Amino acid sequence: MIKNIITTFFIFILTTLVANAHIDIVYPTQKELTTYGDTIFVSGNTNKNAIVEINSTPVELWENEFFVHVVPLEYGTNKIKIVSKHDNIIEKDFIKVKKPRPSTLNKKFKKPEYIKNEEGVLYAKTIKDRATIRSGAKNNSSRITDLQKNVVLYLDGNLGDYYKIQEKGKTEFWIHKSNITEPISLSNRIKLTIKDKKQYSDENYDYLKFYLSRPVLFTTEQKKDKITLTLYDEENFEYSYEFDSPILGYDFFYEENNLIFKKAKFKKSEDELCPLNGINIFIDAGHGGNEKGTIGPSRVLEKDINLDIAKHLIKLLTQAGANVTYSRIDDKKVDLYDRVKQAQDSNALISISIHCNSLPYNKNPYAKHGTEAHYYNENAKLLAEIIKFNLANDLSIQDNGIHKSSFALTRATNPVSVLVEVAYMINPSEYILLKNTQFRKNVAKSLKKSIEEYILLLQSKKL
Repeated sequence: MIKNIITTFFIFILTTLVANAHIDIVYPTQKELTTYGDTIFVSGNTNKNAIVEINSTPVELWENEFFVHVVPLEYGTNKIKIVSKHDNIIEKDFIKVKKPRPSTLNKKFKKPEYIKNEEGVLYAKTIKDRATIRSGAKNNSSRITDLQKNVVLYLDGNLGDYYKIQEKGKTEFWIHKSNITEPISLSNRIKLTIKDKKQYSDENYDYLKFYLSRPVLFTTEQKKDKITLTLYDEENFEYSYEFDSPILGYDFFYEENNLIFKKAKFKKSEDELCPLNGINIFIDAGHGGNEKGTIGPSRVLEKDINLDIAKHLIKLLTQAGANVTYSRIDDKKVDLYDRVKQAQDSNALISISIHCNSLPYNKNPYAKHGTEAHYYNENAKLLAEIIKFNLANDLSIQDNGIHKSSFALTRATNPVSVLVEVAYMINPSEYILLKNTQFRKNVAKSLKKSIEEYILLLQSKKL
Protein backbone atom coordinates (compact mmCIF):
# COMPACT_ATOMS: atom_id res chain seq x y z
CA MET A 1 0.00 0.00 0.00
CA ILE A 2 2.74 2.45 1.01
CA LYS A 3 4.74 1.44 -2.07
CA ASN A 4 1.76 2.26 -4.32
CA ILE A 5 1.32 5.64 -2.64
CA ILE A 6 5.01 6.49 -3.11
CA THR A 7 4.90 5.38 -6.74
CA THR A 8 1.79 7.46 -7.36
CA PHE A 9 3.42 10.47 -5.68
CA PHE A 10 6.54 10.29 -7.89
CA ILE A 11 4.43 9.86 -11.01
CA PHE A 12 2.44 12.96 -9.98
CA ILE A 13 5.62 14.97 -9.40
CA LEU A 14 7.15 13.85 -12.71
CA THR A 15 3.94 14.57 -14.60
CA THR A 16 3.73 18.03 -13.04
CA LEU A 17 7.31 18.82 -14.03
CA VAL A 18 6.77 17.63 -17.60
CA ALA A 19 3.51 19.54 -17.81
CA ASN A 20 5.27 22.69 -16.62
CA ALA A 21 8.05 22.24 -19.16
CA HIS A 22 6.71 23.06 -22.59
CA ILE A 23 7.77 24.15 -26.04
CA ASP A 24 5.13 25.76 -28.23
CA ILE A 25 5.97 26.13 -31.93
CA VAL A 26 3.86 28.91 -33.46
CA TYR A 27 5.48 29.10 -36.93
CA PRO A 28 5.63 27.17 -39.08
CA THR A 29 2.16 25.84 -38.38
CA GLN A 30 2.90 22.54 -40.14
CA LYS A 31 5.27 19.84 -38.94
CA GLU A 32 6.08 18.93 -42.54
CA LEU A 33 6.28 21.42 -45.39
CA THR A 34 8.01 22.23 -48.66
CA THR A 35 9.74 25.48 -49.61
CA TYR A 36 12.11 26.66 -52.32
CA GLY A 37 13.67 29.26 -50.03
CA ASP A 38 17.20 29.19 -48.65
CA THR A 39 16.02 29.62 -45.05
CA ILE A 40 13.00 29.17 -42.83
CA PHE A 41 12.23 30.87 -39.55
CA VAL A 42 10.98 29.02 -36.49
CA SER A 43 9.14 30.96 -33.79
CA GLY A 44 7.50 29.95 -30.56
CA ASN A 45 7.66 30.16 -26.79
CA THR A 46 8.77 28.10 -23.82
CA ASN A 47 9.28 28.31 -20.05
CA LYS A 48 10.85 31.29 -18.38
CA ASN A 49 14.60 30.77 -17.88
CA ALA A 50 14.62 27.81 -20.27
CA ILE A 51 17.56 27.08 -22.57
CA VAL A 52 16.54 26.61 -26.20
CA GLU A 53 18.56 25.05 -28.99
CA ILE A 54 17.60 24.54 -32.63
CA ASN A 55 19.73 21.97 -34.43
CA SER A 56 22.18 22.22 -31.50
CA THR A 57 22.56 26.00 -31.95
CA PRO A 58 21.74 28.14 -28.88
CA VAL A 59 18.77 30.38 -29.52
CA GLU A 60 18.12 33.80 -27.97
CA LEU A 61 15.10 33.85 -25.70
CA TRP A 62 13.38 37.24 -25.98
CA GLU A 63 11.71 38.52 -22.83
CA ASN A 64 13.04 35.27 -21.39
CA GLU A 65 10.04 33.55 -23.00
CA PHE A 66 9.83 33.50 -26.80
CA PHE A 67 12.20 32.90 -29.71
CA VAL A 68 12.45 33.64 -33.44
CA HIS A 69 15.26 31.80 -35.18
CA VAL A 70 16.29 31.57 -38.84
CA VAL A 71 17.39 28.12 -40.00
CA PRO A 72 19.44 27.66 -43.22
CA LEU A 73 18.15 24.97 -45.58
CA GLU A 74 19.89 22.51 -47.87
CA TYR A 75 18.46 20.68 -50.86
CA GLY A 76 16.52 17.59 -49.87
CA THR A 77 14.85 16.91 -46.54
CA ASN A 78 15.89 19.13 -43.61
CA LYS A 79 15.13 17.87 -40.12
CA ILE A 80 14.84 20.70 -37.62
CA LYS A 81 15.11 19.72 -33.97
CA ILE A 82 13.92 22.17 -31.32
CA VAL A 83 14.98 21.46 -27.72
CA SER A 84 13.97 23.32 -24.55
CA LYS A 85 15.71 22.54 -21.24
CA HIS A 86 14.04 23.68 -18.02
CA ASP A 87 14.56 22.46 -14.45
CA ASN A 88 16.32 19.33 -15.73
CA ILE A 89 13.32 18.56 -17.96
CA ILE A 90 13.94 18.36 -21.69
CA GLU A 91 11.16 19.02 -24.21
CA LYS A 92 11.68 18.32 -27.91
CA ASP A 93 9.82 19.08 -31.11
CA PHE A 94 10.63 18.40 -34.75
CA ILE A 95 9.89 20.01 -38.10
CA LYS A 96 10.62 18.42 -41.46
CA VAL A 97 11.25 20.82 -44.34
CA LYS A 98 11.71 19.65 -47.91
CA LYS A 99 13.64 21.90 -50.29
CA PRO A 100 13.36 20.55 -53.87
CA ARG A 101 16.15 21.00 -56.36
CA PRO A 102 15.37 23.14 -59.41
CA SER A 103 13.94 20.91 -62.11
CA THR A 104 16.34 20.07 -64.93
CA LEU A 105 13.47 18.91 -67.14
CA ASN A 106 12.11 21.33 -69.68
CA LYS A 107 8.53 20.21 -69.63
CA LYS A 108 6.48 21.56 -72.48
CA PHE A 109 2.94 22.42 -71.52
CA LYS A 110 0.41 23.09 -74.21
CA LYS A 111 -0.77 26.65 -73.84
CA PRO A 112 -4.47 27.36 -74.38
CA GLU A 113 -5.14 29.05 -77.70
CA TYR A 114 -7.12 32.20 -78.25
CA ILE A 115 -10.44 31.35 -79.88
CA LYS A 116 -11.75 34.34 -81.82
CA ASN A 117 -15.41 34.78 -82.62
CA GLU A 118 -15.30 34.90 -86.41
CA GLU A 119 -18.76 36.26 -87.12
CA GLY A 120 -20.20 39.33 -85.47
CA VAL A 121 -19.63 39.81 -81.76
CA LEU A 122 -20.34 38.03 -78.50
CA TYR A 123 -22.79 39.78 -76.16
CA ALA A 124 -22.74 39.34 -72.37
CA LYS A 125 -23.60 41.13 -69.13
CA THR A 126 -21.82 41.19 -65.79
CA ILE A 127 -23.72 39.06 -63.27
CA LYS A 128 -22.32 40.47 -60.02
CA ASP A 129 -20.83 43.60 -58.49
CA ARG A 130 -17.03 43.84 -58.31
CA ALA A 131 -16.65 41.99 -61.61
CA THR A 132 -12.92 42.43 -62.14
CA ILE A 133 -11.46 43.63 -65.43
CA ARG A 134 -7.82 42.63 -65.93
CA SER A 135 -5.10 43.50 -68.43
CA GLY A 136 -4.53 39.86 -69.41
CA ALA A 137 -6.05 36.38 -69.38
CA LYS A 138 -4.56 35.36 -66.02
CA ASN A 139 -5.71 35.63 -62.41
CA ASN A 140 -2.52 37.53 -61.57
CA SER A 141 -2.82 39.98 -64.47
CA SER A 142 -3.07 43.54 -63.20
CA ARG A 143 -6.50 44.71 -62.14
CA ILE A 144 -7.79 47.62 -64.23
CA THR A 145 -11.21 48.22 -62.71
CA ASP A 146 -14.26 46.54 -61.17
CA LEU A 147 -17.68 46.70 -62.80
CA GLN A 148 -21.14 46.61 -61.30
CA LYS A 149 -23.81 44.08 -62.15
CA ASN A 150 -25.63 44.36 -65.52
CA VAL A 151 -22.90 46.20 -67.45
CA VAL A 152 -23.13 45.28 -71.15
CA LEU A 153 -19.95 43.89 -72.73
CA TYR A 154 -19.12 42.90 -76.29
CA LEU A 155 -16.49 40.19 -76.58
CA ASP A 156 -14.01 39.19 -79.28
CA GLY A 157 -13.32 35.66 -78.10
CA ASN A 158 -11.74 33.71 -75.28
CA LEU A 159 -8.42 32.38 -74.02
CA GLY A 160 -9.14 29.60 -71.57
CA ASP A 161 -11.60 30.89 -68.96
CA TYR A 162 -11.04 34.55 -69.86
CA TYR A 163 -12.89 36.57 -72.48
CA LYS A 164 -11.35 39.50 -74.32
CA ILE A 165 -13.55 42.58 -74.38
CA GLN A 166 -13.96 44.16 -77.81
CA GLU A 167 -13.04 47.78 -77.18
CA LYS A 168 -10.74 50.31 -78.80
CA GLY A 169 -7.60 51.57 -77.12
CA LYS A 170 -4.04 50.58 -76.26
CA THR A 171 -5.07 48.56 -73.21
CA GLU A 172 -6.51 45.07 -73.50
CA PHE A 173 -9.47 44.25 -71.27
CA TRP A 174 -10.16 40.71 -70.07
CA ILE A 175 -12.86 39.27 -67.82
CA HIS A 176 -13.25 35.81 -66.27
CA LYS A 177 -16.25 33.78 -67.41
CA SER A 178 -17.51 33.53 -63.81
CA ASN A 179 -18.29 37.27 -63.90
CA ILE A 180 -20.57 37.27 -66.97
CA THR A 181 -23.62 35.65 -68.50
CA GLU A 182 -23.13 32.95 -71.13
CA PRO A 183 -22.05 34.93 -74.23
CA ILE A 184 -24.56 35.19 -77.09
CA SER A 185 -23.45 35.66 -80.69
CA LEU A 186 -24.84 38.79 -82.40
CA SER A 187 -24.35 40.06 -85.93
CA ASN A 188 -23.42 43.55 -84.69
CA ARG A 189 -23.30 45.67 -81.56
CA ILE A 190 -25.69 48.36 -80.44
CA LYS A 191 -24.05 51.76 -80.44
CA LEU A 192 -23.80 53.70 -77.19
CA THR A 193 -25.52 57.07 -77.07
CA ILE A 194 -25.14 59.75 -74.40
CA LYS A 195 -28.48 61.42 -73.99
CA ASP A 196 -27.74 64.18 -71.51
CA LYS A 197 -25.64 65.31 -68.52
CA LYS A 198 -26.78 66.95 -65.29
CA GLN A 199 -24.98 68.57 -62.33
CA TYR A 200 -26.33 68.73 -58.77
CA SER A 201 -25.09 68.76 -55.14
CA ASP A 202 -25.95 67.78 -51.60
CA GLU A 203 -24.32 68.45 -48.22
CA ASN A 204 -21.34 66.15 -48.77
CA TYR A 205 -20.86 65.76 -52.53
CA ASP A 206 -21.03 67.40 -55.94
CA TYR A 207 -22.52 65.16 -58.65
CA LEU A 208 -22.42 64.81 -62.41
CA LYS A 209 -24.90 62.38 -63.99
CA PHE A 210 -24.45 60.93 -67.49
CA TYR A 211 -27.67 59.63 -69.07
CA LEU A 212 -26.57 56.67 -71.20
CA SER A 213 -28.45 54.30 -73.49
CA ARG A 214 -26.85 51.36 -71.63
CA PRO A 215 -24.21 50.75 -68.97
CA VAL A 216 -20.76 50.22 -70.54
CA LEU A 217 -17.18 49.52 -69.53
CA PHE A 218 -15.47 52.67 -68.25
CA THR A 219 -12.14 53.60 -66.66
CA THR A 220 -11.06 56.61 -64.63
CA GLU A 221 -7.65 58.16 -64.07
CA GLN A 222 -6.57 60.83 -61.63
CA LYS A 223 -3.50 63.02 -62.16
CA LYS A 224 -3.14 65.66 -59.47
CA ASP A 225 -6.24 67.87 -59.76
CA LYS A 226 -7.53 66.28 -62.97
CA ILE A 227 -9.84 63.29 -63.45
CA THR A 228 -10.33 61.64 -66.84
CA LEU A 229 -13.31 59.40 -67.55
CA THR A 230 -13.31 57.12 -70.60
CA LEU A 231 -16.44 55.31 -71.81
CA TYR A 232 -15.59 52.41 -74.15
CA ASP A 233 -17.57 51.59 -77.27
CA GLU A 234 -17.01 51.47 -81.04
CA GLU A 235 -16.22 55.12 -80.55
CA ASN A 236 -14.73 55.94 -77.14
CA PHE A 237 -15.96 58.95 -75.20
CA GLU A 238 -13.42 60.78 -73.04
CA TYR A 239 -14.18 63.50 -70.50
CA SER A 240 -11.57 65.38 -68.46
CA TYR A 241 -12.31 67.55 -65.46
CA GLU A 242 -9.82 69.84 -63.70
CA PHE A 243 -10.53 71.22 -60.25
CA ASP A 244 -9.18 74.24 -58.41
CA SER A 245 -9.09 72.32 -55.12
CA PRO A 246 -7.50 69.00 -54.12
CA ILE A 247 -9.37 65.89 -55.25
CA LEU A 248 -10.41 63.98 -52.15
CA GLY A 249 -12.96 61.18 -52.12
CA TYR A 250 -14.73 60.51 -55.39
CA ASP A 251 -16.61 57.68 -57.07
CA PHE A 252 -18.17 56.59 -60.35
CA PHE A 253 -21.12 54.20 -60.29
CA TYR A 254 -24.23 53.20 -62.20
CA GLU A 255 -27.84 53.73 -61.24
CA GLU A 256 -29.58 51.67 -63.91
CA ASN A 257 -28.26 53.10 -67.21
CA ASN A 258 -27.05 56.36 -65.68
CA LEU A 259 -23.39 56.79 -64.75
CA ILE A 260 -22.88 59.09 -61.77
CA PHE A 261 -19.67 60.87 -60.77
CA LYS A 262 -19.63 62.14 -57.21
CA LYS A 263 -16.86 64.21 -55.67
CA ALA A 264 -16.52 64.88 -51.94
CA LYS A 265 -16.74 68.41 -50.62
CA PHE A 266 -14.22 69.59 -48.08
CA LYS A 267 -15.78 71.59 -45.26
CA LYS A 268 -13.18 73.63 -43.43
CA SER A 269 -13.48 73.67 -39.66
CA GLU A 270 -14.56 77.03 -38.28
CA ASP A 271 -12.18 76.52 -35.35
CA GLU A 272 -8.58 76.70 -36.63
CA LEU A 273 -7.32 75.12 -33.39
CA CYS A 274 -9.54 72.07 -33.95
CA PRO A 275 -8.96 71.10 -37.60
CA LEU A 276 -10.71 67.72 -37.18
CA ASN A 277 -13.94 69.25 -35.91
CA GLY A 278 -16.81 67.95 -38.06
CA ILE A 279 -14.58 65.79 -40.30
CA ASN A 280 -16.01 62.33 -41.11
CA ILE A 281 -13.39 59.63 -40.49
CA PHE A 282 -13.70 55.83 -40.72
CA ILE A 283 -11.40 53.58 -38.66
CA ASP A 284 -11.00 49.89 -39.46
CA ALA A 285 -9.43 47.47 -36.96
CA GLY A 286 -8.10 44.70 -39.19
CA HIS A 287 -9.34 41.10 -38.80
CA GLY A 288 -11.57 40.06 -35.87
CA GLY A 289 -13.60 37.08 -34.70
CA ASN A 290 -12.26 33.85 -36.19
CA GLU A 291 -9.96 35.87 -38.46
CA LYS A 292 -6.99 36.15 -36.10
CA GLY A 293 -4.50 37.78 -38.45
CA THR A 294 -0.83 37.18 -37.66
CA ILE A 295 0.03 35.29 -34.46
CA GLY A 296 3.02 36.48 -32.42
CA PRO A 297 5.70 34.10 -31.09
CA SER A 298 3.98 33.99 -27.66
CA ARG A 299 0.53 33.71 -29.32
CA VAL A 300 -0.63 37.29 -28.94
CA LEU A 301 -3.06 37.86 -31.83
CA GLU A 302 -2.81 40.63 -34.39
CA LYS A 303 -6.59 41.19 -34.31
CA ASP A 304 -6.37 42.19 -30.63
CA ILE A 305 -3.48 44.62 -31.17
CA ASN A 306 -5.28 46.19 -34.15
CA LEU A 307 -8.43 46.63 -32.09
CA ASP A 308 -6.64 48.24 -29.15
CA ILE A 309 -4.88 50.77 -31.40
CA ALA A 310 -8.18 51.50 -33.17
CA LYS A 311 -10.04 52.10 -29.89
CA HIS A 312 -7.37 54.54 -28.68
CA LEU A 313 -7.47 56.33 -32.05
CA ILE A 314 -11.27 56.51 -32.11
CA LYS A 315 -11.21 58.12 -28.65
CA LEU A 316 -8.59 60.70 -29.66
CA LEU A 317 -10.38 61.62 -32.89
CA THR A 318 -13.74 61.91 -31.14
CA GLN A 319 -12.23 64.16 -28.48
CA ALA A 320 -10.87 66.33 -31.32
CA GLY A 321 -14.40 66.81 -32.68
CA ALA A 322 -14.30 64.36 -35.60
CA ASN A 323 -17.35 62.30 -36.58
CA VAL A 324 -15.90 58.79 -36.26
CA THR A 325 -17.39 55.57 -37.56
CA TYR A 326 -15.69 52.19 -37.39
CA SER A 327 -15.85 48.59 -38.56
CA ARG A 328 -15.67 47.11 -35.05
CA ILE A 329 -14.95 48.01 -31.43
CA ASP A 330 -15.10 44.46 -30.15
CA ASP A 331 -13.88 41.04 -31.21
CA LYS A 332 -16.20 40.18 -34.07
CA LYS A 333 -15.79 39.13 -37.68
CA VAL A 334 -16.63 41.76 -40.29
CA ASP A 335 -16.70 40.84 -43.97
CA LEU A 336 -13.98 42.55 -45.98
CA TYR A 337 -16.32 44.30 -48.41
CA ASP A 338 -18.73 45.20 -45.60
CA ARG A 339 -15.87 47.27 -44.18
CA VAL A 340 -15.53 49.10 -47.50
CA LYS A 341 -19.28 49.66 -47.69
CA GLN A 342 -19.39 50.97 -44.11
CA ALA A 343 -16.70 53.52 -44.95
CA GLN A 344 -18.56 54.66 -48.06
CA ASP A 345 -22.00 54.75 -46.43
CA SER A 346 -20.66 56.89 -43.57
CA ASN A 347 -19.63 59.63 -46.02
CA ALA A 348 -16.14 59.43 -44.54
CA LEU A 349 -13.58 61.80 -45.98
CA ILE A 350 -10.73 59.55 -44.73
CA SER A 351 -10.51 55.81 -44.10
CA ILE A 352 -7.66 54.25 -42.10
CA SER A 353 -7.30 50.46 -41.85
CA ILE A 354 -4.99 49.32 -39.03
CA HIS A 355 -2.88 46.16 -39.31
CA CYS A 356 0.36 44.58 -38.12
CA ASN A 357 2.64 42.84 -40.60
CA SER A 358 3.64 39.23 -41.20
CA LEU A 359 6.16 37.32 -43.29
CA PRO A 360 6.17 34.04 -45.22
CA TYR A 361 8.24 31.27 -43.58
CA ASN A 362 11.12 31.59 -46.05
CA LYS A 363 11.84 35.27 -45.28
CA ASN A 364 14.16 36.65 -42.62
CA PRO A 365 12.22 38.55 -39.89
CA TYR A 366 15.45 40.16 -38.67
CA ALA A 367 16.05 41.70 -42.11
CA LYS A 368 12.49 42.61 -43.11
CA HIS A 369 10.64 44.73 -40.55
CA GLY A 370 9.44 48.27 -39.86
CA THR A 371 6.39 50.44 -40.52
CA GLU A 372 4.74 51.05 -43.88
CA ALA A 373 1.58 52.52 -45.41
CA HIS A 374 -0.35 51.27 -48.43
CA TYR A 375 -2.45 53.25 -50.88
CA TYR A 376 -3.85 52.53 -54.34
CA ASN A 377 -5.31 55.76 -55.70
CA GLU A 378 -3.43 58.99 -56.19
CA ASN A 379 -5.78 60.90 -53.90
CA ALA A 380 -4.48 58.80 -50.96
CA LYS A 381 -0.75 58.94 -51.70
CA LEU A 382 0.03 62.06 -49.67
CA LEU A 383 -1.88 60.83 -46.62
CA ALA A 384 0.01 57.51 -46.80
CA GLU A 385 3.32 59.38 -46.92
CA ILE A 386 2.44 61.55 -43.90
CA ILE A 387 1.29 58.55 -41.84
CA LYS A 388 4.36 56.47 -42.66
CA PHE A 389 6.78 59.33 -41.94
CA ASN A 390 5.24 60.15 -38.58
CA LEU A 391 4.96 56.54 -37.41
CA ALA A 392 8.62 55.86 -38.23
CA ASN A 393 9.82 59.01 -36.50
CA ASP A 394 7.42 59.13 -33.55
CA LEU A 395 7.93 55.46 -32.68
CA SER A 396 11.61 55.16 -33.69
CA ILE A 397 11.06 52.15 -35.94
CA GLN A 398 12.37 51.37 -39.40
CA ASP A 399 10.79 53.23 -42.32
CA ASN A 400 9.59 50.73 -44.95
CA GLY A 401 8.12 53.39 -47.22
CA ILE A 402 4.72 53.63 -48.90
CA HIS A 403 3.43 51.07 -51.38
CA LYS A 404 0.81 51.15 -54.12
CA SER A 405 -1.21 48.06 -53.21
CA SER A 406 -4.44 46.69 -54.63
CA PHE A 407 -6.21 45.83 -51.37
CA ALA A 408 -9.96 45.93 -50.85
CA LEU A 409 -9.50 48.69 -48.27
CA THR A 410 -7.23 50.80 -50.49
CA ARG A 411 -8.93 50.39 -53.89
CA ALA A 412 -11.92 52.56 -53.03
CA THR A 413 -11.50 56.13 -54.30
CA ASN A 414 -14.16 57.31 -51.89
CA PRO A 415 -13.06 57.98 -49.14
CA VAL A 416 -9.32 58.75 -49.20
CA SER A 417 -8.17 55.26 -48.18
CA VAL A 418 -4.92 54.12 -46.52
CA LEU A 419 -3.97 50.79 -44.94
CA VAL A 420 -1.29 50.97 -42.23
CA GLU A 421 1.08 48.14 -41.27
CA VAL A 422 2.28 49.48 -37.93
CA ALA A 423 5.12 46.98 -37.36
CA TYR A 424 5.98 43.30 -37.78
CA MET A 425 4.49 40.76 -35.38
CA ILE A 426 7.26 38.29 -36.22
CA ASN A 427 10.21 40.63 -35.58
CA PRO A 428 11.09 40.15 -31.88
CA SER A 429 11.88 43.76 -30.98
CA GLU A 430 8.82 45.12 -32.78
CA TYR A 431 6.62 42.38 -31.32
CA ILE A 432 7.69 43.46 -27.83
CA LEU A 433 6.69 47.03 -28.72
CA LEU A 434 3.31 45.97 -30.11
CA LYS A 435 2.50 44.12 -26.90
CA ASN A 436 3.13 47.28 -24.88
CA THR A 437 0.02 49.31 -24.02
CA GLN A 438 1.82 52.66 -24.04
CA PHE A 439 3.32 51.91 -27.45
CA ARG A 440 -0.14 51.22 -28.87
CA LYS A 441 -1.38 54.50 -27.41
CA ASN A 442 1.58 56.25 -29.07
CA VAL A 443 0.64 54.67 -32.40
CA ALA A 444 -2.85 56.14 -32.03
CA LYS A 445 -1.39 59.57 -31.16
CA SER A 446 0.84 59.47 -34.24
CA LEU A 447 -2.05 58.50 -36.53
CA LYS A 448 -4.23 61.28 -35.11
CA LYS A 449 -1.38 63.78 -35.64
CA SER A 450 -0.99 62.61 -39.25
CA ILE A 451 -4.68 63.06 -40.00
CA GLU A 452 -4.54 66.56 -38.48
CA GLU A 453 -1.52 67.49 -40.60
CA TYR A 454 -3.29 66.26 -43.72
CA ILE A 455 -6.44 68.27 -42.93
CA LEU A 456 -4.38 71.39 -42.20
CA LEU A 457 -2.72 71.04 -45.59
CA LEU A 458 -6.17 70.82 -47.18
CA GLN A 459 -7.26 73.96 -45.34
CA SER A 460 -4.19 75.86 -46.50
CA LYS A 461 -4.60 74.44 -50.04
CA LYS A 462 -0.88 73.62 -50.15
CA LEU A 463 -1.38 70.11 -51.54
